[in-house]
Amino acid sequence: MGGSKKPHFGIDAPDLVRAFLLAGMALASASVGIFVFAPPVLGVWIGIIVLIPAVYALFMFALMIRGSLVDKVRDAEAILDLHEWKGSEQVLDVGCGRGLMLIGAARRLTTGRAVGVDVWSANDQSANVPDAPIENARLVGVSDRVVVETADARHLPFEDGSFDVVSSSWVVHNLENAGDRLLALKEMVRVTRPSGTILLTDIVNRHEYVSAMKGMALEDVRLVVLSPGRDRFLSAVSFGSFQPATVFARRTDHEVG
Repeated sequence: MGGSKKPHFGIDAPDLVRAFLLAGMALASASVGIFVFAPPVLGVWIGIIVLIPAVYALFMFALMIRGSLVDKVRDAEAILDLHEWKGSEQVLDVGCGRGLMLIGAARRLTTGRAVGVDVWSANDQSANVPDAPIENARLVGVSDRVVVETADARHLPFEDGSFDVVSSSWVVHNLENAGDRLLALKEMVRVTRPSGTILLTDIVNRHEYVSAMKGMALEDVRLVVLSPGRDRFLSAVSFGSFQPATVFARRTDHEVG
């Protein structure tokens, strides 16, 4: 290993996480003030009304922190295990951020190489800079198998069929336009070798991705939900805005549609 220091893969959507925390604290403080200073009966009811969104905001803050630091890290291992690794694969991680999937793939390689690309948006992940995945790879002891580049998912700077495995985690939804998301998917398929594997994980748009991939040069397209119970829970508490799932697919020999 590279040392005693552990890798840190950052917090996703840090501005939203911060907003939940600040809103929860402000509402909780207001609720306490109402309980203390408002007339007894009226104060109780108004205080409860204000306390409900405070509890929800603080709960969502805690849920997002756990999602970034615990659930996403654990799920990455299960997602990568969907591919039958030989150790010689050429791997591309699109939107690698601080390197969670990139390094997980590199740990499964012997003679292969893992390439990570990103546009390094700190709005999407905290402290998202090119040096972060490189440092994390060094700490894990796989820096000799990792390469990091700057590139947009919609315009990947690689030849057709360059990679045996293409992964992407919690990235494509950041493209707000459906046409841009489709273009990113087509680029991932384009750079995948025949019989190669695509592992596309995201928090929304799962059915959009499945439908799009079934219309391309892919086979064995399937949606992988690691925990159906957790999936239903997250969908309920986020009103359908947070449902991590993985689309697994294999590239065929045909042209990309």
